[in-house]
Amino acid sequence: MPFLEYKEHQVYYHQYGDGDKVLIALHGFADNGDLFKDIALKVWSNDYTTLAIDLPFHGQKTSWKEDIYKPEDIAHIVLLLLQQFKVESCTMACHSMGGRIIWGILPLLAKQIEEIYFFAPAGFQYTFTASRLWCPMWFRKRARNHFETSEGILRFFEVTHRLKLMNRATYLVFKQQLDLPRRRARMLKTWMAMYYFPMKASMAHLKLLNQYQVKTYFFYGKKDRITPATHAQKFLKQLDETELLVFKGNHFFVREKLAQPLKSWYERTQQGRLQ
Repeated sequence: MPFLEYKEHQVYYHQYGDGDKVLIALHGFADNGDLFKDIALKVWSNDYTTLAIDLPFHGQKTSWKEDIYKPEDIAHIVLLLLQQFKVESCTMACHSMGGRIIWGILPLLAKQIEEIYFFAPAGFQYTFTASRLWCPMWFRKRARNHFETSEGILRFFEVTHRLKLMNRATYLVFKQQLDLPRRRARMLKTWMAMYYFPMKASMAHLKLLNQYQVKTYFFYGKKDRITPATHAQKFLKQLDETELLVFKGNHFFVREKLAQPLKSWYERTQQGRLQ
């Protein structure tokens, strides 16, 4: 089975395709690496070997022994995968929360990244619960200790939603994760870990992408209410090599028949490069 040993942890990754290039994919919250199976096999399989990581606290096979992880951990895991597959650089892809992880590791890996596929990425808008100011680490630790075995966290999110500090679509997604202790534990640990990852992309990230000529592609669902494309448009205007496309669907369009429209776009792009 495709496991990667890192410190005392075991990180599982899904492997799809057999292309010469390596693509490393990072899923969003409450998901796992098989999110990318359909597009990896139907779109990228001839060009890329896709390695879709089950992030800490996600999937059933990744075993993470600590209560948090940091950008340095994910960056090291990516470097170990590059070493294992004997390549010096890679393409990356991410969905939702995976976008924030990309911003966290970019300063550490910009030299190794050739392209990035962003699917409805987080990391372009302010959110109250992601704020280091309003939700510092000491608060997150206390919340985890109090709420991991209690359903009281639901009231916290309800109040946050009523005060309009969280949009309804995001609130409903989080609410679905609060019914079981195991899900609450995953959410709280992930929330603690996200403290170390940027809430929003910065000018420093913009400069790195342009400096290292990292090509970026942004894909959104037309009905996405969690991470709508409007939040990223100002940032994208300052990138040297980028493209934005909007497809049918909502925030979770990666699992909802994305392969065919993405394949059509990808084939046109590849033909353009050959001309």
